[in-house]
Amino acid sequence: MDGQQWIWIVVAIVVVVVVVAIVLMFGRRAKEERNRKHAAELRERARADALGAHERNAEAARAQADAHRAESEAERLHNEAAEKQKASERANEASQERLRRAEELDPDAGNRSDRREADRHDGDGDEEGRRGTRP
Repeated sequence: MDGQQWIWIVVAIVVVVVVVAIVLMFGRRAKEERNRKHAAELRERARADALGAHERNAEAARAQADAHRAESEAERLHNEAAEKQKASERANEASQERLRRAEELDPDAGNRSDRREADRHDGDGDEEGRRGTRP
């Protein structure tokens, strides 16, 4: 081999090395660009996920507030019902007390209470028996 052949071999090797270097450089740039795009997509998804999580947290807070309001309302209604029950019991007791006092004051009360007592115990009695056909 003469010197000129060696020069062409060296030039060919240099050209091949330069071509490989260029291909690798463009491949690396393409890979970096793909990675940038992928990273941007991941960031966008992360933002969407964070927004969704924030909205779910807000919904959970609203639901919890609604539950607290419902519990408060239920407690208020329970207290109101208890007060009404107590008032009803007091009114019933007062009515019973007035009836007892009226029975004590009425000279004919003994006859009426006897009749009422007989009517209560006479569950099989007919209509005439309940009306009191007594003199």
